[in-house]
Amino acid sequence: MKKFFTSVPFQSVLTNIIYKPVGGAPLAYDKAHSLPILNVINNCTTKGEEIEVIFLVGDNENIRKNLEIVEQSLDELVTERELKCRKIYIEYPDSDDISVMLELYGKLIRLCEDNDEIYSCITFGTKPVPLVQMMAMRYAYHAKKNVFIGMIVYGKAHGKMKEINGIRKYVTDNAEIYDMTSMFYMDELSERFCRMGIENPEEKIAGMISKTEGF
Repeated sequence: MKKFFTSVPFQSVLTNIIYKPVGGAPLAYDKAHSLPILNVINNCTTKGEEIEVIFLVGDNENIRKNLEIVEQSLDELVTERELKCRKIYIEYPDSDDISVMLELYGKLIRLCEDNDEIYSCITFGTKPVPLVQMMAMRYAYHAKKNVFIGMIVYGKAHGKMKEINGIRKYVTDNAEIYDMTSMFYMDELSERFCRMGIENPEEKIAGMISKTEGF
């Protein structure tokens, strides 16, 4: 099954904006929203397909409010594409303590099964959370059968300070989305080359990238 993992934003104010793909990645979605995983769902599913969307939900008031907002955008996309979508909520305490991250890691790997296609957005969450997501994907890739890492994306919003009704506010005016999947496989290759005692592994990795699209 195709499974889409994403953290819920914790910003106090969400801005719906169109995320423009960088580098030719198949990630176009012409609807303004605040959850980059929607670009992935829009481009990596077929009409009527059954999918799972896994929300990583920190124990934070902003996150709980934002969950309602991003779910509405997801529901609209699901309706447009006539998808059968099961939502799963992975809750964790508002803490970066290693025991909390280890528990989150355990919850994520227990959701991964043989023959899964895994898609992940690492835009949101405190800094340890995307690392935990990557660790869980690596576990699934090695421990389960026929697991495919479909895409890993990162969304980057840009903005500037503007005066609105006499009050200066930071306003987001454009955003980009990047396909980071090759970074996952670069890590895999780096470990293998290390075991083989190969020096300058970046040269071999660069050669592989040049011969394929990503990997």
